[in-house]
Amino acid sequence: MIYETIKKSHFQILQSLFSQIERILKINKLSLITTDVVEAARDSLVLGIK
Repeated sequence: MIYETIKKSHFQILQSLFSQIERILKINKLSLITTDVVEAARDSLVLGIK
């Protein structure tokens, strides 16, 4: 059960990360995912600790 929860959490984090990447690309009119884009997306994620 805990393993499934962890798996689900990781998937949700990845989904959020890719959503942020897409948003950053669109806002900045970019077509290429760079390290800077990924880092900006990662930095903008708000992760809570339970």
